[in-house]
Amino acid sequence: MNVELFKDLIKDDRGNYYVAVHKESNELTLVNAMLERSYEDLLEFNEEFKQKYAEYEHQFIGKIIMDKVRHDVVFASKEDGHGRMHDLGKVMSEYRVTFIDMIEFYRNPRTGRL
Repeated sequence: MNVELFKDLIKDDRGNYYVAVHKESNELTLVNAMLERSYEDLLEFNEEFKQKYAEYEHQFIGKIIMDKVRHDVVFASKEDGHGRMHDLGKVMSEYRVTFIDMIEFYRNPRTGRL
């Protein structure tokens, strides 16, 4: 099994999704997918933001990120090259898995990657 960083999704038995943010040998570091996806775009509340996200006006900011995760889940489930879906149990049988506590994710590996 080859888990691709920032691309594949890993689902646990409770319906939570994770993304691998670091891989070294047989060690894999995972973080909650919604949290990780919230670091993809820098949101500036200007006119460009208002136009790009007009459909989200008067909705919760988390809806934008959840829609990104939902999109990733749909495509990962299709297995057509847009990332894959892996079962957490199977991943843990092949990798030594570490989870980043959500509150500690300010050390986001995407920092500096735009």
